Amino acid sequence: MARRYFTLALLTEGRSDQWFLCPVIDRQVAALACEGAVGFDYSGVVTGECFTVAPRDSVVREVRELLRYFDIVLIHHDHNERGKAEAVREALAAYAARIVPLVPVRETEAWMLTDLEALREATPMQDTAWQVPHDVERVADPKAILNDALGRRRDAERDFDRLGQTVCLESLAKVSAYRPWVCDLRAAMEQQRFL
Repeated sequence: MARRYFTLALLTEGRSDQWFLCPVIDRQVAALACEGAVGFDYSGVVTGECFTVAPRDSVVREVRELLRYFDIVLIHHDHNERGKAEAVREALAAYAARIVPLVPVRETEAWMLTDLEALREATPMQDTAWQVPHDVERVADPKAILNDALGRRRDAERDFDRLGQTVCLESLAKVSAYRPWVCDLRAAMEQQRFL
């Protein structure tokens, strides 16, 4: 039997989220693929054209269009837009099983703080004497801590891709809001018989 091709799209709040989440998602899909007996081909997540901070109707239209071409669509929001992903799923109820919310407790930047070694690799010239918070999702301002870790460079977002490529998935799995989207992604992939 021929292997199937798995396609995945992502809508995020902004580009800096994409730079971190795209490599993390690709690595997580590869990890899930190792769990399955079916096997599939996958060439990486594709980002949509609009950001999820756009008006809800625009996001619904974008997701509807993406569902024509992709098996699953991930919708990223930070805490202040938490209900929008569920509203999109409700608006597209017939496809809700193929729409997976990806929502941190506060901000995606908190997830970037989970692995001290990955932070050291992303900032080899920085003094990393500071400590990674025990519960990164309780940090009131993860962007400020991340900026300190990255040396407050003007374009620190460039390091987000490197963090996404190197952050330990096991460390991310300990983060409370990370686990649900992985479980939802696994369930959506199982429903479509990719796992």
